[in-house]
Amino acid sequence: MPVCPDCGLSADEGTRFCARCGRQLGDAQSPAGFLTPLPAGTVLSDRLEIVALLEPRIEENRYRARRRRDDVTETYLLRERVAGEINDAGAAAKGTLGTSRQATPAEADDPAGPRAKTAELTLSSAARQAREETAPAETKAPTEQAGEEMAQATPGEQDAKVEAQDEPDTASAVDDAGAAGPPVSVGENAASAEASQAQGPPGNQAAQATGSRSAAAGQEVAPLDEGRQADDSAHQRPPEELGELFARVLALSRSLNHPAFVKPIDGMSAGGRAYLVYPEQMLTPLAERKEGLAMREADALALALQVCQAVSFLHRRGLRLNDICPASVALTADGRVRLTGLDHVTNDLEQEALPLLNDGYTAPEIYRGRPIDKRADIFSVGALVYSCLTGRRLECESWREEGEPIVFYPPAVVTPALEQVVRRALAFDPHARWATIDEFKLELVKLNTVDRVRTCALTDVGKVRELNEDSLAAVESVIDSLVRPRAQYLYVVADGMGGAAAGEVASAIAVDTIAGEVNQALAAGAASDLVQVLVGALEAANRAVLDYQADHPEARGMGSTAVAALIRPPEAAISWVGDSRAYLLEGQALRQLSKDHSLVQRLVDIGQITPEEARHHEHKNVITRSLGARRQGPAGAEGLALRLKRGDRMLLCSDGLVVHVDDSEIGRIMERYNDPRQAARELIAAANAGGGTDNISVIVVFAD
Repeated sequence: MPVCPDCGLSADEGTRFCARCGRQLGDAQSPAGFLTPLPAGTVLSDRLEIVALLEPRIEENRYRARRRRDDVTETYLLRERVAGEINDAGAAAKGTLGTSRQATPAEADDPAGPRAKTAELTLSSAARQAREETAPAETKAPTEQAGEEMAQATPGEQDAKVEAQDEPDTASAVDDAGAAGPPVSVGENAASAEASQAQGPPGNQAAQATGSRSAAAGQEVAPLDEGRQADDSAHQRPPEELGELFARVLALSRSLNHPAFVKPIDGMSAGGRAYLVYPEQMLTPLAERKEGLAMREADALALALQVCQAVSFLHRRGLRLNDICPASVALTADGRVRLTGLDHVTNDLEQEALPLLNDGYTAPEIYRGRPIDKRADIFSVGALVYSCLTGRRLECESWREEGEPIVFYPPAVVTPALEQVVRRALAFDPHARWATIDEFKLELVKLNTVDRVRTCALTDVGKVRELNEDSLAAVESVIDSLVRPRAQYLYVVADGMGGAAAGEVASAIAVDTIAGEVNQALAAGAASDLVQVLVGALEAANRAVLDYQADHPEARGMGSTAVAALIRPPEAAISWVGDSRAYLLEGQALRQLSKDHSLVQRLVDIGQITPEEARHHEHKNVITRSLGARRQGPAGAEGLALRLKRGDRMLLCSDGLVVHVDDSEIGRIMERYNDPRQAARELIAAANAGGGTDNISVIVVFAD
């Protein structure tokens, strides 16, 4: 019975492709490379002890291992293969090795084909050695520092640093890669050239994990050769014993200074077996997501942009990733993308003996034995996006002939513009695809911005009050024109106070004045600072409430809180007075944008009570600012600016919601629905179920 060499799924006799990950079966089942797994408790060199077998595969095993040193236990993941020549033979069977060819004149002129930079990746050992000897010493130090900065940066900063390090005109792989270590060689001389550099620590690279799911996340792990004994005989073994596959992966890991790639921190051999060592980290392959492959369009776009960023990094170094599929793309606990397919990286000049075939993800020209360039990766990324949008892989069995038309509907309803972009990436003819991965990425970036919003505004009296003193405003203006398109949205929630003193009048004055002031300011061309426009509108509402009190002495004591959002996609601003709130849901993370002007919030700020205690404090309803509260001076409205992305969800609400529904439940409700009306209805139902002691008002805004 065939067993998938990657995911371990059993298949029926005669099956060519794995039903789970799409990996080709066939020759990978040869018993020549089979390794009997080592039992738990086996101690390898470097005081590494195997803890558990994670994945037994046909050609390699994967283990969890640990090392105790100075009363500290460090945890690793190990990949194990037969050392030396047998390792190389197994690698060739999987198609990771091959011979080189010369670039044709047409390819030399093709921006997606091999370039001079690609050709330099196959420099001989002597040529590379000469280059390293003549290179200035100071060229390596900044790159090591860059590696340290990359490891400490946030995901967004990492992308910016990677882009800043890219120099397309740089001549060598060392200069491009931004990390200490040898140039990457993936041609005929790869084994001897890279094996000579395979010893030693990988410097200050941001180490990643393998594609297996692990129990511990984000653990700092020192390189293995710290604290080694000088007479460690296992470490003195020739690096060639790693085999060409492991030597190539190790050399690549030291040259690719990008956080998206899963990279080993060391390699070793012991007992006739070769090992790559990875720090343990929680990673979930897309193929193993408990929700399945299908995801929201915004999440699919976010994932695709991260994959394009990493693939672009490789392409600018003259390399192709080749292995892009749900089994080789993994997610960290915080949703960052990690690519696990360094085993199959090649350049455009290399002819693979047996190409990697991931059915549904591999480009048609690879099946057909045609010339291959970086547009094969563009196809694979497009196929991955297709799977994330529809929950299924492409029906392209063998691609020997052009397949059936690609179907998005009815499996999924996709924005037409996004469908067109993905269809072009999936063109059967490589010349009909996007010319470069950066062009593809740019189109996805355009689609990831917000140009429309969907909204629902609801208010309810609650279960205790007789009157609803809340007021809402939703003013939307959209002009869809090729000449002067415009879209602007204003949303206001006002919570009136004063009871018999006409709190409902105060809230009505507030929303009416805010809407009028914003419209007047935007018409006068004052939209350069949305926050200033919105704060000014709330202060104008404060003056309007005070003027009403002056004209109607019986209404003294009335007032209103207010929270407002002004959106000109993708720019947005919010402003507030009192304890009406604004929230933003990004992915699965809900955060409160506004900060209550209340007594309990002040007590939280000075550390006298906790946020949880504030929810049940006897003075939780005492506010310190409101519209109409101060006889002199401004109301003290605050504001902030933000930039919306596709998939973001905003909530404006009165305090009648938050006194009965905690933030975690608000986040779950906001995430649960694709229709803002359904989310708004459940938010009000949840507040009433919790007691409904106050009026409840919500405005739910979905950015599309």
